[in-house]
Amino acid sequence: MASTPRNQSICIAAVFALAGAFSFVSSASADPLNGNVSGVGDGVPIVQASVTVTFTPGTSGPHAVTVFSDDDGNFSIPDEGLDFNHIASFSVRKLGYRQLKRGDEKTKLFMEPVSDIAWDVPASTWLGLTPASAERNITVTSCSSCHQVASPKMREYAAKIEAVSGGPDGDKVALEEWRKVVRHESWRTIVKYMRSMHYSVFPLESKMSIVAIDWQTAQNDGLNFFNNRQGEIVAQYLADHFPTTTSYLAHDNYPVTTKLGVTDKTIIREYTFPNDALVRELVPAPDSSYLWGADVKRNMIVRLDPRDGETKWYEVDFNGSTGPHTIVADATGNIWVTMVDNDQFGRFDPRTEKWKLWTLRPSNLPNADSMAGAAIVHDMSINEKGQLAQDHFGQIWLTIVGTNQMGTLDPKTGRVAFYDTNHIEGLSAINHLLYSTVISPDGTCAWYSQVNGSVGCIDTSTKKIVKLINFPEGTGPRRMARDNEGTLWVALFGSGQVARIDMATAKVTATYDLPDRTSAPYAVTWDARRKAVWVATANGDAIYRLNPETGEMTAYPLPRRQAYLRKVEVDDKGRLVGTYGNYPEGSGPSMGVLIDVGD
Repeated sequence: MASTPRNQSICIAAVFALAGAFSFVSSASADPLNGNVSGVGDGVPIVQASVTVTFTPGTSGPHAVTVFSDDDGNFSIPDEGLDFNHIASFSVRKLGYRQLKRGDEKTKLFMEPVSDIAWDVPASTWLGLTPASAERNITVTSCSSCHQVASPKMREYAAKIEAVSGGPDGDKVALEEWRKVVRHESWRTIVKYMRSMHYSVFPLESKMSIVAIDWQTAQNDGLNFFNNRQGEIVAQYLADHFPTTTSYLAHDNYPVTTKLGVTDKTIIREYTFPNDALVRELVPAPDSSYLWGADVKRNMIVRLDPRDGETKWYEVDFNGSTGPHTIVADATGNIWVTMVDNDQFGRFDPRTEKWKLWTLRPSNLPNADSMAGAAIVHDMSINEKGQLAQDHFGQIWLTIVGTNQMGTLDPKTGRVAFYDTNHIEGLSAINHLLYSTVISPDGTCAWYSQVNGSVGCIDTSTKKIVKLINFPEGTGPRRMARDNEGTLWVALFGSGQVARIDMATAKVTATYDLPDRTSAPYAVTWDARRKAVWVATANGDAIYRLNPETGEMTAYPLPRRQAYLRKVEVDDKGRLVGTYGNYPEGSGPSMGVLIDVGD
């Protein structure tokens, strides 16, 4: 990250909300909260420092608002209905500095440069310090699908491995070989544990939830998102390369150099959801002031009003567990939801607040209470706006993870059909982790991605695979988007890249490296207004903006640790919409995010 010289103590002069230090206006006023960020003595401005005001629980509006300082160190938090009488905290962050508490100067926030940034860097940093390789890519792809790696708990686990005592006494070579065995077996154990935790994707009421599945079934690698061979690669890589200590990291050793895209007009608003919720996605709807989210753990969707932070929750109209997963609006404002449990796909009409549900269950699924018997209806076909798209026959295409198939639904007739995608030797159907799907502009091609495999296209007329692009193992093609000019953009989750594909020729025409190659880019979104690609990262606590003309990437840092993003969408006003979605619920912040880019 960009930083100021670190050979001086830094003072962040800001108007502060403690003990009457600020004469705050009421929420009825339009007056902003202004301040300045500058150095001690010489008044050197501090640029692009993030300034966050957090409100007391129950206050109308967002839970927290973050802005950034300009070239002169000035910042401004616009009122816009915020209640400055109910501020809980006021903080400033910049990588390489720490905030100091000075009770004698209530109108100022103080910071000083620090050499140790271990507890302020994103989770991706620790894998970024390991050797780049196909094995590292497989580790990122296999381990980061649910939560950040290395999360605080993972770092604690690594520290406990190094604290194990015993082994050969007095022989350094033998002792080091013994320690290698300890590391390997310890990481093998955690891989087994995480394999069973895959079942936390289902709601607790599900017959396939983590509390309902027996250990033997949970450990069946054919019913999992990574197989035994990949799990062994992960265990060996972590044993050989994961840092033996993560308690200290020198600022000079931070592995990422990133140009920030934020300005003094960038505003990040965060909205809290219940801690037991897992709102894994949040999207806008056209011509609507509301945002809509899918709560996979509580079998509900949520309507969020970003103006006052009010939420309204809707249960899926189904007698049983559903696990709402992917949520997408259509051009008319309807909300469409795929569900990982009980093979459901639904349309919710916000005007009538009524559901229409369809069942998508391939005939080759056995009647079993495990992933062996789960269709896992995952993503639905979208257009360049990220909205629901139908092919030229009026069919919606969906990815079915449980059978590695594409499903089609004609919403007018209710007709459902299923079609095979490509099979990779050594992988079970679920191992492929079939993911997203995008309809070509002319409606003749349904593109799909496999996290552990390829990107392909099924002809919507013949239902045959007509285009196929194979990626090296671990590359991790995940969520895709298309632009207005026949280009398919693919987030490469494992390798930390974005691929540009010509949809007509099925050729990769460019590959762009993210500044943080272990940030696990989960999804890409086309922004027609800015002619840019937004990259949502799961591991890096940041969103990247890619300029397709120049290949330049700039970062928009998020104000919270473990800010796991599964996608971002662009609303009618050009704002970015997303949510933090760590599995299992409670393992990271439960919040929706709305970002005014500030350009």
